[in-house]
Amino acid sequence: MSLRARSTSIAAFAAVGTLVLTGCSVTAPEALEEERLGCLVSAPAGFDDHSAGALTLEETELARAAGVFSGTSSQRVSSGSATSAALDRMNKHDCALTTVIGPGGADELADFAANHPDDLFLGVSSGSVDLPKNVLSMDFDLVPPAFIAGYTAATASETGKVGAVVSHGFPQSDRILTAFDAGVDLYNKEKDEDQPKAQSYRPSSGGAASAKGSPRSIDDTRGAGQEYFERSFDADVDVLVPFGSAAAMGVVTAADEKRMKLNTVTEDPDGDEDGPSLPKVVWYGTAGGFSKTIVASVEPNIRRGLRAMFPDWPQSKNPDEVAPAPKTGPEEIGGFRVADRHYWGTLDNGGVRIVAEDGFLSRVSDAGRGITDLRERIKSGEIDPEKG
Repeated sequence: MSLRARSTSIAAFAAVGTLVLTGCSVTAPEALEEERLGCLVSAPAGFDDHSAGALTLEETELARAAGVFSGTSSQRVSSGSATSAALDRMNKHDCALTTVIGPGGADELADFAANHPDDLFLGVSSGSVDLPKNVLSMDFDLVPPAFIAGYTAATASETGKVGAVVSHGFPQSDRILTAFDAGVDLYNKEKDEDQPKAQSYRPSSGGAASAKGSPRSIDDTRGAGQEYFERSFDADVDVLVPFGSAAAMGVVTAADEKRMKLNTVTEDPDGDEDGPSLPKVVWYGTAGGFSKTIVASVEPNIRRGLRAMFPDWPQSKNPDEVAPAPKTGPEEIGGFRVADRHYWGTLDNGGVRIVAEDGFLSRVSDAGRGITDLRERIKSGEIDPEKG
């Protein structure tokens, strides 16, 4: 990619971005030769979501450091209209690649891209299939991981009650919940005879958890996630699997606070059979070291996806992150070489992975080996994740 000195213009953009984009961060390197801006919009949890937003921003910053971009601009938004406004502002700064993260802004991205056919866009975890030709997409098949999460949650539960919840608009919502239940059912079939059965929790009607119909679908806000956690934990549910953005952050934040209240002195590493069951979370996003409640993580492999789509993206020596060679030569789109317009991450191609975290779950029934075994049984066709 050609480079020529334009440092003054880059500095001007950074100044304008600071004044115009509320909550926007702009980073520019020393005098690169050409403005080549990577711009990101994320809603509603933004880039502190420990999930797709955080992972995509991290990768874009690595690409900037490697010279793929001359600078980056990121903005968190809270609604569809705010997404449209952010796209319009970023377009005025000639972003080379504009990425919209999450399903909340998918419709606005499609509309804006259709009206700007000469610009290049990327939708990450948007769940949308009807996109203009100038929109690349990266999505993940979460049905098999949801099945494994159901089985794993049942394994980790001390009360015998586990629950999954999805935010409104989250891709594959119904199928994720069905697969989660199937995983719990398989656990009940395969568990030791002396172990109690696990129950997949469904909240009663009322409250944020049933605001729009399904008792296991909630508004994508921190408040709704916190309320869902409180209702579930009060019903003796000790393992939750939240899929969403702000709602998921609400669940894990509430779980952390509850854990701290229950652990009034110090944690007993061997567990206390007479003490209360602590809340546990199977997380969708980055490795769960940021929260002691997280016992396993379903991670979308954003890095592998970007490297599969863009041959010039910074490569990795980690075999889990090395993209396969494209079957056909990359095409030139908007100044980028693009090998794959639509990346679909799965368990089979390494685009999604689920791992047991250190701590509680790693000591329960050899959970790490159990996850690996389930993954291989799904890959072989022995298990249908939606039927068990």
